[in-house]
Amino acid sequence: MAKKIPIKIDPCPIIEAVVDFRFDTQMPDDAIFGIIYKSFKDEFDDKVEKLPILQIPEAIRSQDPNFRFQPCYRFKKENYLLQIGPRVINFISQEDYLGWDVFYPKIKDSLLRIQELNLVTKFSRLGIRYINLFPFDIYNRINLGILMNGERLQANQTTVRTILKTGNYTTSLQIANNAKVATTKTLKTGSVIDIDTYIEGENLQIFSNPDRILGDAHNEEKRL
Repeated sequence: MAKKIPIKIDPCPIIEAVVDFRFDTQMPDDAIFGIIYKSFKDEFDDKVEKLPILQIPEAIRSQDPNFRFQPCYRFKKENYLLQIGPRVINFISQEDYLGWDVFYPKIKDSLLRIQELNLVTKFSRLGIRYINLFPFDIYNRINLGILMNGERLQANQTTVRTILKTGNYTTSLQIANNAKVATTKTLKTGSVIDIDTYIEGENLQIFSNPDRILGDAHNEEKRL
């Protein structure tokens, strides 16, 4: 019998949850932000933050694959963020996590509005990432151990990163102790469990069935 996955962990260790969409479009890069801004400006605070990537010339950003899917602008309302780039949209819940039952309806509503803008010709990637921070050495409390000479490794700082494949989804799992993490309020030190579950493809039918594809990705991330 499969283990029942808890609905919530208390105290909640989630410091950031990100749902990331990468897409293709026939619109010019410099037109994307203006179109989305017009549709979403009343939902967020008036101020729009320009992200550091805009300091790099557009000609370089458009050609370098490391920059192609980076957001350029950020909307914010309390702990909920929307980030936009020419080929990417991020929905983010920071600290005081909203919970999936609150977070997902916000994402779905935004997707429907983006669909009406006729910006996206196709989606190429969906990613769901959760970053968890714990105030203790996580390796002493999880069912993952690292051995050296047959004995459990005890180290001041250890980082493990692995890529796992389950069905249609791929997950990047990273675990680190004694790590420094910048939150919206301060710089914190602790152990991090960073889980990024994603699916890539030429024809992701996100607009037609967001409940299934996002629900499956979220369940896969949460199971791990």
